[in-house]
Amino acid sequence: MRRSRRLSVLVALTVAGSLALVAAPPAQASSVPKPDGPKKVVTAYFADWNVYGRGYFVKDVPVTKLNVIQYAFGVPGYDEATGAASCDVLDPWADYQQVYWTGDNTVDGVADDPSNPDQHLFGSFNQLRKLKAANPHLKVQISLGGWTKSTWFSTLASTPELRKSFVASCIDTFIKGNLPAGGWPEGAGGEGAAAGVFDGIDLDWEYPTQVAGGNVNPGPADRRNATLLAAEFRKQLDAYGAVTGDYYLLTAALPAATSSTKYFELKEITKYFDWNNVMTYDFNVPSGPKASHNTLFTPDPRDPNARNLSWNTTGTVAYYLLNGVPANKIVVGVPFYGQQYLRTSGLYSAFDNTGTDANVLTVDVAPQPTYHALVDEGGYVDAAGVTGGNGYTVRWNPLAGEPYLFNPAASHPNLTTGPATVPTLIAFSSPRSIGERVKLIKALRLRGAMAWEISQDSDSHALISALAPVME
Repeated sequence: MRRSRRLSVLVALTVAGSLALVAAPPAQASSVPKPDGPKKVVTAYFADWNVYGRGYFVKDVPVTKLNVIQYAFGVPGYDEATGAASCDVLDPWADYQQVYWTGDNTVDGVADDPSNPDQHLFGSFNQLRKLKAANPHLKVQISLGGWTKSTWFSTLASTPELRKSFVASCIDTFIKGNLPAGGWPEGAGGEGAAAGVFDGIDLDWEYPTQVAGGNVNPGPADRRNATLLAAEFRKQLDAYGAVTGDYYLLTAALPAATSSTKYFELKEITKYFDWNNVMTYDFNVPSGPKASHNTLFTPDPRDPNARNLSWNTTGTVAYYLLNGVPANKIVVGVPFYGQQYLRTSGLYSAFDNTGTDANVLTVDVAPQPTYHALVDEGGYVDAAGVTGGNGYTVRWNPLAGEPYLFNPAASHPNLTTGPATVPTLIAFSSPRSIGERVKLIKALRLRGAMAWEISQDSDSHALISALAPVME
């Protein structure tokens, strides 16, 4: 019964995908280089704070398993006093000032030399440049915004003048590589310091018309203005590409399910993107009513949001196709983290996460534990996602096509309130559930897969390895 239902879903999606392929990309001027991005995409975000938390560096990225890295984040800015738009690095120290005094954390084993007057790039940007030099297949994009840094998108997109100046600032900072100077090392930054590091821009506006993580001035006009902003990015990137002879990628992180058309003119804005990174995760979070899957592959009638047929990966893909997005512009998102629920009797039951702390790195009190934490720190599951440990049992939900962990008496010594031993459920992604997405991508000839985010994988790179066959 389940096999028949899933086959029907795939057939329906294939038909829809064939219809959607009629949507053509915008015409390119003859002087602009033709798009040269990868035909099949496996992309993962790399967060600039990774070098602090887990101590995960650019050299640790399993570069043979993917072909695009999206660096998070660049910061859209607006000066209320002067009305000036800007586009800035998030953390100058981690991004381009941090000196690697030894070769231990460098891509090529060569230490930085801050006394060298010819070295103007340090930190992760320098290592990304080295990684690209050693791996010509690799593309790197700067991702702008995110949940906490989409603050000024509504303002910046609101007028033609602001759109033009904002886009020009982003190209100046990240594509031309003109970084602020005057910090330490004294030679860090300056004109062209990061030139060649980034091959394009990824827009992560979360979300037009919505307050989200503290956005200023959101309103109904955002939906149209987001399309106009994308058009301005494509126009200026192409204009600069006509000068350099390079093609610059433009992509976006877009929401799953019906939210995609609520916030964006989905069909229209997609014309300007090389592909859409569809965030098919966070369908359920610890602020919801029941212990539920973070991401679902197929619908589960027991899910709190089951009435929304697009509230799962296959449903979202179908929704995108039926709303005019070509199959070759759909990149399916996969989370490398899970959702942890305490004081619960099981899947789709009530829970109480009182006493957890998102700011603590210990896995037992993290509401969203990473796969690395589950496998390599907690020992709750093996890297294959099949065998449980430390009192946890792996269970499989065939309706959603997702695994979860359950422990009827899990020890949580770092809880800030209540007993230290409570029944616990952890919804997570495994190589098996990722494998389902790989089959879907190949069957429907979708563009590829995206992961948030690469440092959250196990030490053995189990999850990104499961995605790698997309590139075949």
